[in-house]
Amino acid sequence: MKFRYKKSLIVLTLLSTTLHADKGDIYAGLEWYGLSGKYDVTNKVTAQAIVGVWGYADLTSITGRGIYKFKQKDYYNLYGYGSATSWSWDNGYNKETVVGFGAGGGIEYDIRGLDQSLPPIFLNADLGIQYANFSYYGGFGGVGLGLGVHYKF
Repeated sequence: MKFRYKKSLIVLTLLSTTLHADKGDIYAGLEWYGLSGKYDVTNKVTAQAIVGVWGYADLTSITGRGIYKFKQKDYYNLYGYGSATSWSWDNGYNKETVVGFGAGGGIEYDIRGLDQSLPPIFLNADLGIQYANFSYYGGFGGVGLGLGVHYKF
């Protein structure tokens, strides 16, 4: 129970820091496995926080990503990322929290490339690898596909 409060505090801290950004630097949306907030640190670097709220009932996560935009065009970006995730598994009998790591790359598309009158919604798809090792439950890792949608404020 205490760990969930700490997670909530971390998430609120991450989200509150984005409230001080200039207009146009904040994105909110959904990633494949949770709620996501992004902040453009520079025109090439983006920080992202993802709170894993879907998936296994016993497994929760908070992910921090550093995203680097390699190629920027009018309506799409190619990017690479590195991530660290706090994974927590609690089935009522055993509880364990570990840090996992990941890396990958992807593409982000601004739907205004289809029509300028559309809202600033960005779609992304990425392919990456991740790994985490629980003492009790064992390790997991592999290649994963990520999909997301974000609104730019």
